[in-house]
Amino acid sequence: MTAFAHELPRAAVNAKLVGLIAAGAISFGVFLSGFVINEPAPYELYMAGLIAVWALFGLRISRSIVPMVVLLVVFNIGGMISMTQMSDLMDTPLYLAVSLFLAFTAIFYAAVIETRPDTYRLIFLAWVAAAMITSMLGILGYFNAFPGAEVFTKFERAAGAFQDPNVFGPFLIPPSIFLLHRII
Repeated sequence: MTAFAHELPRAAVNAKLVGLIAAGAISFGVFLSGFVINEPAPYELYMAGLIAVWALFGLRISRSIVPMVVLLVVFNIGGMISMTQMSDLMDTPLYLAVSLFLAFTAIFYAAVIETRPDTYRLIFLAWVAAAMITSMLGILGYFNAFPGAEVFTKFERAAGAFQDPNVFGPFLIPPSIFLLHRII
């Protein structure tokens, strides 16, 4: 018997490595979601690539996700139909594109969490890390703690690393609830 008889088979090691890379890629994407000062944001570019790569290498959309897909498609079709009633279409295509992109990411996360439930915790931990950093930026900006800190405020409200304080606040709610749940 050799000294290396206790080692795992090569396929098991490769599967573990692929799982770690996948978990890291998803966690990094979620982390980037906390930093949307300019569009296209790093999150949008990264997630577009990640979804494309994942789709090429085995993204599975199961029957349990189909109702969400149908509702998101109907919602976005409704948005396109509502465009016909608008007199000024300047920014509307951008908003519809963002809506479609967010629908794709929702489907992606649902499919990944269904096949890899262990990533759910990693997603929230990455979200908490992003929320902590962007919250600190919002606080520093609100109190004008350093020259140029006003970039982290809008309309005299903390915005963190977001374009709009109305997006910053809702971004912080799920990580806060997750932490509250962990405390209780």
